[in-house]
Amino acid sequence: MLGITDKRVYRYIDLGRLPAYKSGGVFLLAEEDVRQFKLNPPGRTRTVPPRWRVYNPRSNVLATEIQVPVRAGQQGRLVEKLTEIQRANRHTFPGTIARYIIRGNSQLTSIHLFLIWKDTEMPTESVREQSLKALQDELADVLEWEQAKYSTNEALMHT
Repeated sequence: MLGITDKRVYRYIDLGRLPAYKSGGVFLLAEEDVRQFKLNPPGRTRTVPPRWRVYNPRSNVLATEIQVPVRAGQQGRLVEKLTEIQRANRHTFPGTIARYIIRGNSQLTSIHLFLIWKDTEMPTESVREQSLKALQDELADVLEWEQAKYSTNEALMHT
């Protein structure tokens, strides 16, 4: 259920993070405790937030934001399609240094797509349009692209 090794489960039990009961030399875990358990994120946990920085003065960081309404009743299908895209590693937008697809609200009636680029690595407009068109085609049945709002702006500071 957790997608981790037995050793890791025993470690979480030893640390007291995962409640377990021992019976006859076997650990028993309540299904609800396993469902509610939150795994540690990979890597080291930050103890201090990263400092604000200004990018190299000879180049810029650009952020493209696309706000797109979700077609009525298509929230579940959108999530399925995004999961398929993630698993297949499709629509990675060449030249991006970060990509985010963000829930527009709790009802998922819209999404925000953020693409972060270094201007020195940003591909030509035609390559960007071709990459976006491929994503639009794949999500045409769940997103209202004809109502999308687009903007690209320069980052003033970043972490």
